[in-house]
Amino acid sequence: VIVEISEKMLGVAAVLKKGKLVGVVTDGDIRRMLNKYENINGLKAEDIMTTHPKTIEPGVLAVKALNEMQSNGISQLLVAEKGVYQGVVHLHNLINEGIL
Repeated sequence: VIVEISEKMLGVAAVLKKGKLVGVVTDGDIRRMLNKYENINGLKAEDIMTTHPKTIEPGVLAVKALNEMQSNGISQLLVAEKGVYQGVVHLHNLINEGIL
């Protein structure tokens, strides 16, 4: 999970089970675990993930995604349709596309 978060530079990794979205791990989740435990090597994604993450469906207008982020105090939303993970929209995406 840490490698995926670092490589994608989005601060988030989706947790899937049989192709379905079951949770999300953020860089903040990892920092909290590092603060709580001396060694996190034995922990699995399911041990630290947030279940029922905020999602949007594909095709949702960017302004609605932005409003969702602001309302929930988050900087990314997972894109899923009927529980099937499609990707992630990050605040940086909206800035880079000139939406903000």
